[in-house]
Amino acid sequence: MLDRARGSCRFALGTVALVTVTACGPSFDEAQRAWQAQGIESYVFEYQRNCVCPGTGLWWRITVRRDTVVTATLLDSSDVATRNLGASLGMHPTINQMFDGIAAFAHRPHTWTRVHYDATWHYPSDARGDATDRAGNGWRFYVRNFHPAP
Repeated sequence: MLDRARGSCRFALGTVALVTVTACGPSFDEAQRAWQAQGIESYVFEYQRNCVCPGTGLWWRITVRRDTVVTATLLDSSDVATRNLGASLGMHPTINQMFDGIAAFAHRPHTWTRVHYDATWHYPSDARGDATDRAGNGWRFYVRNFHPAP
């Protein structure tokens, strides 16, 4: 369930699993519009995603130019990370793709999402979601150290 209500805090009740979800701050639509209004197409950020997917739990530094990922640098140098992953750019999202992915997941049946947005740049800084009718669909990502690039 994607919370599109206005106001500072919203509460939603997932009826299948009876899970209470809380989100404070701007709505998804407000944050996405604020992000898009800035027109930032080149930037650098670090992120970590946790899911049933390649690269889960690892921190990456992503460089985006003209809204396309151009470099992905693994920040975790553990043996497991370097042994099991290459730096395939296709597996890393831009901020716009993060917004799109959150919206797509939230519109599936029996799901919930909770997203917090950066107060200055309006990108999703901490987002999570899960399906209430099946296991193995939960995800979470964190974004940090964002800055526009020339």
